[in-house]
Amino acid sequence: MKKKFVAFALCLLSVAGCASQQLAAAASSAEEQDTEASTTEGQEAVSEDYLKGISGTYVELFPELSKEEYRDIWIDAVTPLAGEENAETTTDMLLGMCMAEVYGPEAAEKYEADPGSMAFDCYFLGGVDKFVMDGDTITGLDEQGQEVFSHTYKQLEEENENDFIFYQSEDADSGEFTYFAFSPDTMETTYHLEFRYAEELEDLQSWFEGNYAYWNAAAIAEDYDQETMQNVIELFATENLSDSE
Repeated sequence: MKKKFVAFALCLLSVAGCASQQLAAAASSAEEQDTEASTTEGQEAVSEDYLKGISGTYVELFPELSKEEYRDIWIDAVTPLAGEENAETTTDMLLGMCMAEVYGPEAAEKYEADPGSMAFDCYFLGGVDKFVMDGDTITGLDEQGQEVFSHTYKQLEEENENDFIFYQSEDADSGEFTYFAFSPDTMETTYHLEFRYAEELEDLQSWFEGNYAYWNAAAIAEDYDQETMQNVIELFATENLSDSE
């Protein structure tokens, strides 16, 4: 992954000891920085129809990342970047900053008042426990495996400063699953997915404003293996703790 995702990069503000004041200014700067050229992988994904290229079943990423069985992988990845004495606290900080349970105007108000508490909600919304991507169709399943929604989607030619790949449901009355905005991640390139969804397209344009501020769903293939988990942890740690671009 050549592009640092804003949700992840912002975690670095606390971990590396950067000043956390003026959150709004930091958020604005992060969005401006994200206007850099798209990754080669992202460009290829768009041209080849991104959605069809990510077929599979996906679960929430961070509950998997935070499992105790992967703690040693985290420590091994973080230690060279943060120091042995800081590895445990840095790991906890990275995970915690992406496992908030508040988003939208409530989160924006909270973080404006207390910038040091800033975190992203990276969970699935709308009662979805798993996403199934199958060609042009996206399906959401609840904890019991029952269908929450299932729609076919068409790709939109929507310009934006975050390199999102937008899709719109072809079915009427799709509610909060009408629009999807995907970052150009794949299991082959970055070992996870990141996306957002909403009833209104305008709600997906910014990570820091609107009804879905500070929310960015993160997912991993349900059938991931140990190597994939190691890869995504190492990538996550390196991109957020390394000084190099």
